[in-house]
Amino acid sequence: MKYLFSLLLLCQIIGLSAKERVDSILSVLDSEIEHREIYYQQKEKKLEDIKQQFRYVKNQQEKYNLCNRLFNEYITYQYDSAYSYAIQTEGISHRLTDKNLSIQADCNLFYCYLSTGLFKEAYDMMRSIHVANAPDSIKSEYYQLCMRLYSDMSSYNEGTPFNADYNKKITLYCDSALLYTPDHTFYHQKIEAFKFSVGDNEKKIQMYKQMLNDYDVCPHEKAIIYSMLGRMYIGMGDFEHAIYYMALSAIQDIRSATRETTAKKELSSYLYGKGDVLRASRYIQIALEETNFYNARHRKMEINTILPIIEKQRLTLIEERKREVTISLAVMSLLVISLLVTLSIIYKQMKKLKTAKQSIQQQFNEISEVNGKLQESNEIKDQYIFQSLYGKSDYLDKVENLLKKQDRKLKARQFNDLQITHKEFDIKSERENMFSSFDQTFLKLFPNFLTEYNKFFRPEDQVILDEAGNLPPELRIFALIRLGVTENERIAKFLNLSINTIYVYKARVKGKTIVPKEEFEEYIMQIKKGI
Repeated sequence: MKYLFSLLLLCQIIGLSAKERVDSILSVLDSEIEHREIYYQQKEKKLEDIKQQFRYVKNQQEKYNLCNRLFNEYITYQYDSAYSYAIQTEGISHRLTDKNLSIQADCNLFYCYLSTGLFKEAYDMMRSIHVANAPDSIKSEYYQLCMRLYSDMSSYNEGTPFNADYNKKITLYCDSALLYTPDHTFYHQKIEAFKFSVGDNEKKIQMYKQMLNDYDVCPHEKAIIYSMLGRMYIGMGDFEHAIYYMALSAIQDIRSATRETTAKKELSSYLYGKGDVLRASRYIQIALEETNFYNARHRKMEINTILPIIEKQRLTLIEERKREVTISLAVMSLLVISLLVTLSIIYKQMKKLKTAKQSIQQQFNEISEVNGKLQESNEIKDQYIFQSLYGKSDYLDKVENLLKKQDRKLKARQFNDLQITHKEFDIKSERENMFSSFDQTFLKLFPNFLTEYNKFFRPEDQVILDEAGNLPPELRIFALIRLGVTENERIAKFLNLSINTIYVYKARVKGKTIVPKEEFEEYIMQIKKGI
């Protein structure tokens, strides 16, 4: 599934611009690197399966074939194991007394020395192998190894006077290999393309691309071709194409579990040249990891030549970024401090505003309460002024009528009737009328007074109005208190009672209440006026 996903990504890359293609292929490579252990596990399982067969096989020819197969699997994966199986192929070939198998086993050792950079040993092995009577397939393999020996020595000694001679040898061995490699095959065309490594780069690029179109090759061979294309493009100064094809080579190396590779090292060098230091550092570290696993000494030397340069630049870049981060953090810290100071000032101002608002609200509530009380007081005054004027007017009418009667009696000298006329004016009755008028006016102003008042007492102590709807004297005392008349002298004078009687009535009522005695009058004041 992962391989399919990466394949789809590769398909999408077609048609993109050069830079977009490079960015996309590097993303695919990063994804494959992240999952490279999957390919290595598959490789290990394959190796273990072959080893199982190799342990139990008895036939020497079959044993040789399995041993040679293990060598071919390990030669691009791990040098020490490849060398071990190369030695074993030599031993088995000697026991089989088969010269061709012995030559092939020698070629395996030759390949081992090449892969780990032992050029002296590889050269000696090359000189010791005689392929005159060997089959064409072995001759082709041998001469291809000779090609690689001189190619690797040429790369290793680049810029020295020896290069010209090495390049001649490469051409010579290419010609020999072509003689023993069947025409119109992948390997024949590969050798022809390799021969052009000392010639025209553009021609060689065309040949390698044609090979990819003409043949269905394995991932390892694809990796080699892509690597060669990358080198050709870098030789032409085309970094975009060089990075693209070297990334493709690295991808195929991962998929084929190839550890003996230069693709990531070369790619790292190209990316460093383009200024992508962090990616270059990552790839060179992975290249070193693979080289250590494979144990190719000359590859380690190549990597250790470029690694310090890349790492130094990476550390410089990291330090620069650290400084940038430090400056950014300092600026952010100042901004945060400024923000906190601003928020603190705003908070204090809002707190002051809240306090002022609460004070204003409190004053408004107090004013509203005072206004309410004033309004209530005015309404009470209006009612009682009207009631007082009406009562006084009625009282004056009665007095006027009485005086007229008395005047007529005096003029008529009806002195005996004067006593009768005097009795018509009953002060007690007039006072009762005044109280009744007061009660009616009060209950009109406070229709719920009796109901609320009775809530302060147990059921048996609650007050009931008489048939005329008049208030009892003790209730009349608290009615006056609710109207704001709190002085006992004024209450006593209005009710025509002694101050002592007022105290007695109050004490008697407060003794029966279920609310705190000292707060009873406050409860009375809380009874609302009717609407």
